[in-house]
Amino acid sequence: MIKVKLQFSSYCKNEFLSNSIELKYENPVKLLEVLKDAKITPANLWLIKIGDSIVIEDYLLIESSEIKLLPIIDGG
Repeated sequence: MIKVKLQFSSYCKNEFLSNSIELKYENPVKLLEVLKDAKITPANLWLIKIGDSIVIEDYLLIESSEIKLLPIIDGG
């Protein structure tokens, strides 16, 4: 079983009323599918990190992971 924990930062915490969401998958899954299941639009994200690496939506998760989502910050 693959456990995926999505960690939120900044305004995402307010939007989801939580610091994180945990999802479980039986088979390897692309990050884009995980984001869809969590109802997160990738266009609103600036960076997606797994450990110290920056990844893209096509990244294939083959083991349990903790993913940090950093939103686009708007302002001036």
